[in-house]
Amino acid sequence: MEDFKSVYKKLKLGVKKNDASAENVDRARKDGLEKRAPIRRLPEVRVKSSKKARKQSEKINEMDTYAGIQIFAPTNKEEKVDKENVEETTVKDQAEQANEKKVQEIRRLNKIYTWGDTIPDPFLEFSDLGLPESLIQNLKVHFQIEVPSPIQMQSIPIMMQDRDVLASAPTGSGKTLAFGIPVILKTLSAVNRWNKKNLAHKLTALVLEPTKLLAKQTHEHFKKFCQGFPIHCEYLNKEIPSDCHILVTTPNRLIFTLDEMEDDSRTKLLKDLRWLVVDESDRMFDTTEGDQSFRSQLAKIIKYCDGKFTRRAFFSATFSYQVEEWCNENLVNVAMVCIGARNSANSAVIQELVFAGWEQGKVSAIKQLVRSGFEPPALVFVQSKDRAKQLYVELSACFKDISIKMISSEISEAESDDTIEKFRKGELSMLICTELLGRGLDLPNVNLVINFDLPTSIVSYIHRIGRTGRAGRSGKAITYFTEADMNIIRPIATVVHQAGFKVADYLLRLNKVSKRQKAHLHKHAPKRKSVTHIRNWRTINKKKKDPRRERKRRIKNSSKVEEKPINNAE
Repeated sequence: MEDFKSVYKKLKLGVKKNDASAENVDRARKDGLEKRAPIRRLPEVRVKSSKKARKQSEKINEMDTYAGIQIFAPTNKEEKVDKENVEETTVKDQAEQANEKKVQEIRRLNKIYTWGDTIPDPFLEFSDLGLPESLIQNLKVHFQIEVPSPIQMQSIPIMMQDRDVLASAPTGSGKTLAFGIPVILKTLSAVNRWNKKNLAHKLTALVLEPTKLLAKQTHEHFKKFCQGFPIHCEYLNKEIPSDCHILVTTPNRLIFTLDEMEDDSRTKLLKDLRWLVVDESDRMFDTTEGDQSFRSQLAKIIKYCDGKFTRRAFFSATFSYQVEEWCNENLVNVAMVCIGARNSANSAVIQELVFAGWEQGKVSAIKQLVRSGFEPPALVFVQSKDRAKQLYVELSACFKDISIKMISSEISEAESDDTIEKFRKGELSMLICTELLGRGLDLPNVNLVINFDLPTSIVSYIHRIGRTGRAGRSGKAITYFTEADMNIIRPIATVVHQAGFKVADYLLRLNKVSKRQKAHLHKHAPKRKSVTHIRNWRTINKKKKDPRRERKRRIKNSSKVEEKPINNAE
């Protein structure tokens, strides 16, 4: 039996623990925490649960400290309260973990990858967002859209939190609607507020597109989205309308218009801007130097649009590390979303690389393809407008019974729009164009893309073949290459191989493209021999464009006309 001194010592100092027992307790506690830890947590859940774990560990430490005293103290009421708290915490943890698993599964199935703090959960139905019924009907009637695509599921909740966002998804995956819905909801909220307070309406959103053709196309989409709403969406032609809420334009046109305005007028116009959306944002990092480069234009626009409430959204089919680094440095609390593997091609497109030997081999290959039959319509990409004309002349002369057209910057805007509309309706079997004009076009029924000239980068390749396999449809892409392309084809061959399609082993073992080569290719397209068999095509083309030669020809013809009356008089 213990004496009085030992009992008094325990009451005063607590029960003594040896080092071995303390180590065992720590090890057991650590093992228990490791067993309870989930595989992966969302950022917001991780913060909450870590606070709970910290509180629980503090309680355990307190209990350890006063363990000796608690042996002799009545603890029935305290045990009951602690038991209720533990049960409540357990229920909350289980609910959070169940929601976390659900979110992880949704992202896994839809190949949604995110970076950033407190990324909101994706939604599954448009009704989950509380959208106006008329907007849901507009999507069904005009675009046959009833369920959101992966990029819409994740990027819309982020933009509705008024956060800067960088989003990447394959072409044809619904990026326009992904930034369109948050912009429309923000604009509608502002319009209703202005109407209630009898305030003047202001510009709420700017949408930038790389080309006029794409800007017009996006403008038409927004008009259909906003049908039935008191929202004015305009395409910037010359001046910005006073009642405009959403403005769609190109960077060059916007800068020209803003530079013409006085400082006070420009500040007043952009003061309450809520969204600056940049579509095809990967072009921002083209290495073209000078004031006309997209990067310098964008820098100037962002400087103008620096309002307190202005948020920025960047959307594209590719996700380069340069763009990511720029966004981290220049945007506040940016959230990043990527659908599918980074810089990967559309999985719905069957891809094929065809070695043609030389330029005339490519002509023979495309002729053989047409003769053997293909599923129209087909979109053919070449590297320049000169080569577009050459290929058009060659194919239209050989296949008179097939409707073939071309578009280039030399063709009038009205004629170009008419050609594209015919192609959309299926009245044309083949359309030849350069990448700049073909990029971003909404051509939902393209069955075949032919890269007659090899793209000079992965970004270019992904955008080109993305013209087919849109909105859940399947498609095919054929890319021709020659001996002259061997020093630049490896990156594209790698993309095709990673997509699961057959690629010759020797293409994957070629030397990598150096940074110097990439920089050169951004500025200068590869030199290629003429496509057409028409004799001296380049010389003939130059003669047509040379004004001095044309003037000499007119003078010579006029002198011949003047000689004829003299001969008749004699």
